[in-house]
Amino acid sequence: MQQPPEQVSLPLPTSRPRLTYLLLFIIIGVFAAQVVYNQVEYPRNEPITAWGALNYTRVVFAGEHYRLFTAMFLHADQVHLFMNALALWIFGRALESLFGTARFALIYFLGGLCGSLASLTFTRGFSVGASGAVFATFGAMMIFLYFNRELLGKAAQDQLRQLLILAVLNFGLGIFTQFAGGIVVIDNWGHVGGFVGGIVLTWFIGARYQVYDDPRAMYGLKVVDERPLQKTWFAALLFAAVLALLTLYTLNALGG
Repeated sequence: MQQPPEQVSLPLPTSRPRLTYLLLFIIIGVFAAQVVYNQVEYPRNEPITAWGALNYTRVVFAGEHYRLFTAMFLHADQVHLFMNALALWIFGRALESLFGTARFALIYFLGGLCGSLASLTFTRGFSVGASGAVFATFGAMMIFLYFNRELLGKAAQDQLRQLLILAVLNFGLGIFTQFAGGIVVIDNWGHVGGFVGGIVLTWFIGARYQVYDDPRAMYGLKVVDERPLQKTWFAALLFAAVLALLTLYTLNALGG
C-alpha cells in the first residue's frame, strides 16, 4: 500500500444535482408562463394571487393552505427570478452534490415551507418566491462547512466566514427595504424562516465525513459519510411532523 504523505487531497462522495436542474427548469418555466399571461410585476398586479401567491387572507380565512407551497414557484419580476435562480444554481447544485437528492429535497421543500410559515405569521401580507427554500440551502451549506471544517481544511473555514458575511448582508438588505418605501419589499421573515429551517434540519441529517482505511483507494484512505439518510430519516420525519403541527397551530391561532 502506498504510504500517504502528511497531507493529501481525497475525493468526496458526490452525486449529480438532478433535482436542482429540474427546479431551475420549473421556476423559469412558471415565470415564462407568468409573462405570457401577464402575471408579473407583483404586487402591483393582483391577479398573481390566482396562481398561488402567499396571500394571508386567503390562507387563514379561506383555507387555501396550498399557497404555503405554491408561492415557492412564483416570482415577482425578472430580477427576483434571476437572483433566486442564481443562488439555487450556486448553493443548490453544491448541496445536492454533497447530500444526495433525497436529503436535498427534504431541506429545500421543508425549509421553503418554514419560510412560508414565517412569512404568513409575521409579514401577514402577500409574498412569492423561492428565496425561503434557497435560504434553507444557504443555511444548510453553512452547517455542512461547520461540521466538516477540520476535514475540509482552511479553505472551507474561509468559505464559512464568507457565507456568514453574505448572510448578514442579505438580511441587512431585507431590513433596509422595510424602511426604504419602495414598491417591492424583501420578505425578510420568509428568508429567516427558510434559513433557520435549513440550519435545524441539516444539524440532524446533514452529511458528516470521516476518513477510513481502504486498501483499494488512493493512499489507502477513503472519505465516508457517517450520517446517510438511512440513519437519520427519523429526524427528518420528526422535523416534518413538528412543522405540520406548528402550521396547524399557527393557522388556528391566526384564524381564531
